[in-house]
Amino acid sequence: MMKKNQAKLLLPLLAILVILGCATKREAKTEKPIKVMAYNIHIASPPSIKPDFSFTDLDAVADVINREKPDLVSLQEVDKYTARSGKQSHQANDLGAKTGMYAHFADAVDRSEGVQGVAILSKYPIKKADQYKLPVPQGSKGETRSIALVIVEIAGKDVLFCSTHIDHMSDETRQFQVNQILTILAKYKGYPIIFSGDLNMQPNSPVFKSFDGVLNPSTNQLLTFPSVKPKLILDYILFNNQFNDAFTFKRYYTVDEKYASDHLPLVAEFVAK
Repeated sequence: MMKKNQAKLLLPLLAILVILGCATKREAKTEKPIKVMAYNIHIASPPSIKPDFSFTDLDAVADVINREKPDLVSLQEVDKYTARSGKQSHQANDLGAKTGMYAHFADAVDRSEGVQGVAILSKYPIKKADQYKLPVPQGSKGETRSIALVIVEIAGKDVLFCSTHIDHMSDETRQFQVNQILTILAKYKGYPIIFSGDLNMQPNSPVFKSFDGVLNPSTNQLLTFPSVKPKLILDYILFNNQFNDAFTFKRYYTVDEKYASDHLPLVAEFVAK
């Protein structure tokens, strides 16, 4: 039979073990946030060096991504085999190699003997990739853009991640392209959707309100342009209701990076429910 003194000594020890066990359970439940970045990279041409796009520094863009360690990145103003960025440079693939991420590129328009478009980088294997051109109305002075889409598995769920860059010329062209985007997204309405990119519009724009009921802003929008003393909200990360049902939003912020591009990188973090 255990003596009273021994029992008295064991009780504090058992209490400590219980406390440690509870702490271990809490730590096990603590999940690393999933991080998404939206970044208009200005073809990796630092605006403070050569505003005419005659100089690029792709390593600077890769460094921003590697510092932040996002799981998914949407990129805008991405060059592929252009004279201005290097005829051997496929910027999306090159950034994938420099960051250790999978890459998917969607071409939009011919530029400088090559192509410019948008891209996606993903730490998750890409289960499916797609792309669509976003033309402008006939007779418009606007510019054809594109949207890149990938399906990746996050926390056991298939998620659609999108990158786009909407025209900057007028509300008419923006509305025309947004209508196309909404038609495209309707094909994926069963998926949790993360929609991101440079939308070239303010949150109070009538065109932006076209997303109501389909996509929801992650939180209060943040100034992203220009990268030095930003004055405009141009870049966004939006989610649909299915995403909000499956994941919990944690925080939203910009990265203080003034050199690599004329836009600030925008980041959202969330965890699976």
